[in-house]
Amino acid sequence: MRGRSSVPMLLLLGVACAQPPTRELEIAAARVDSARQQDAAVFAPDLFAEAESSLAEAQRLAASERNYLAAIQAAAHSTLRADEAFSRASSERIVVVRKLDRLLFELESLLEMAADRGATEKAPLELESLRARYDAIRAMADKRDLLAALAAGTALKPELVRLEERVRGG
Repeated sequence: MRGRSSVPMLLLLGVACAQPPTRELEIAAARVDSARQQDAAVFAPDLFAEAESSLAEAQRLAASERNYLAAIQAAAHSTLRADEAFSRASSERIVVVRKLDRLLFELESLLEMAADRGATEKAPLELESLRARYDAIRAMADKRDLLAALAAGTALKPELVRLEERVRGG
């Protein structure tokens, strides 16, 4: 009885694999695109690269080799990896955005404290230069260049601390 039930399944699978896997390829491509929009290439690069590679393989298998079953499997793998990349990128992005928000608040506070304690009179060019760098970091954040903004802000913070301490002390 078991042998008979597998024959229709094999026939169904054979019929299903006789047509190009257009829907599977479209789903995989859409998931890869969603992961890309979530900056998965930045926040989950290995998973995203695997998703793109599997998608390209699925497209190649379907188009040039007409190996539709293998194309469906590669598309499924691409979809899985793209979903994982999307999830990881979403999580990592949230962490980076929170760190960046906190850092921008600290930098703005340090700039205000330095100005309030006399940096506008004692070190106006330095204060102006640091303010310009802060503005550039804020622009990076606005353009979604989050990791670069975080790195630049982290580098700016000790300089602002030193300026604030210098004008406070003397």
